[in-house]
Amino acid sequence: MNIYLSHISAWQFWIWWSKANAIPLGFFHSGDCFTRDRLPSFSLPTASVFKNPACTKREIKQALDAHGQKVRALLVRAGIGVGSEGCLHVCVPYAPGRRCAEKNVQFHQVSCALPRRSFVSIIDGLYVASPELTFMQMASVLEEGSLCACGMELTGGYPLDADYQPDGEVVYVRAPVTSQTLLAAYADRYQGRGGTNKARRAARQLRDKSASVKETELALLALLPRRYGGLGAKGALLNDVVTLSPEAATIARQKKVVCDLKFKNANVVVEYDGASHSDAEARTTDSRRRDALRAEGYEVATLTNAQLQNPEEFQAIIVPASRKAGKRTRYLSERDMPRHRALRAQIARYHARTF
Repeated sequence: MNIYLSHISAWQFWIWWSKANAIPLGFFHSGDCFTRDRLPSFSLPTASVFKNPACTKREIKQALDAHGQKVRALLVRAGIGVGSEGCLHVCVPYAPGRRCAEKNVQFHQVSCALPRRSFVSIIDGLYVASPELTFMQMASVLEEGSLCACGMELTGGYPLDADYQPDGEVVYVRAPVTSQTLLAAYADRYQGRGGTNKARRAARQLRDKSASVKETELALLALLPRRYGGLGAKGALLNDVVTLSPEAATIARQKKVVCDLKFKNANVVVEYDGASHSDAEARTTDSRRRDALRAEGYEVATLTNAQLQNPEEFQAIIVPASRKAGKRTRYLSERDMPRHRALRAQIARYHARTF
C-alpha cells in the first residue's frame, strides 16, 4: 500500500525538502535553480492517479510497517506527524461514507481527476502531493495573504543556519521547490474545490526568488493589488542581477550586484536594510553596492525594518519609487488601511506557522 501525503503534511515535507537540498546562493541568484530538471515535479517520478492507497489508519500502519521503517524514518526527519499531538494529512480517493478523521490522521478525499504530476514518488510506499498541488490544498487552510506568503516561500530560497557551509565560505540557501509559472499553470488545470479560485488568484500575484521572510513581506505589501491590501506597485522583480560597467564594478568591488526589489524597464531599485546587515563589513558592502548602482544611473531607495513595519513610512518609500518607475501608484487612504493591516497580519500568521 502507498501513503499519499497532502495539505499541511505535504507542505511540511516540501519545507524540509528545500532545506535538505540546499543550493549555493550564487546558483539561486542566477535563476538556474528554476529549470525544470531541478524542480521535484519534473526531476522525480510522478503520478496523477492513486495506486493502492492506504485509506484507513490501520492501512497506514501496515504501509509504514511494510517498508522496513524507511517511510517512518523519513517522516520523522521531516517532522511530519511526530509526537502524541502530531497529525498525518493523507489524500484518498472519494468514497461515500468514508471516515475523514481518525486519531492523529486526517483524510482528505479527492473526487476530481487530477492534472499530470500531482503526486511525487519519494520512496517506495510514499507519495507526496506535488508542490503545485500542495499550494492548491493550502488554499483551504490559509487566508489569501497567508497563501501568497506560502507561495513565495515555495518559490524562494530562504536562508539556512549561518553555520551551514559545506563548501567552506560558500553561502547556501534553501532550494525552491516550484516556480510562479508552474503554480499558475497547475492552478488553471486543477478542477477541485476548497479554495481553487483563491489559489488561482494568488498564484498570479507571486514572484520568484524571495530570499527571506522580510523580502516576502516587502514584495507582498508593495506589489499585491489594493483589493488584497497591498500598494499595487506593479512590475518589479526580486533579487534581480545587474551587470556593472567597469567603473561601477570598481566601486562595488564585484562585477555584478543583486537588487532586492528592482522595477522592470526602469532604473529604480528598493534595497532592504535589515537586522541581518548590522555588522560593519556587511554595511560597507551594502553601501558600495548602492553607490555602484547610483553610478550606473539607478535611483536607489533604502528601506529599514522599522520603515517596513510602519504602514505610513513604508508607503512613503515605495510610492515615490514606484512613480519614478512610471507606475501610477497611489497612497493608501484611511479606507484602505484596515485591509492593509489585515494583509500584514495574515503574512505574519503564516510566518509564525499559526495555522
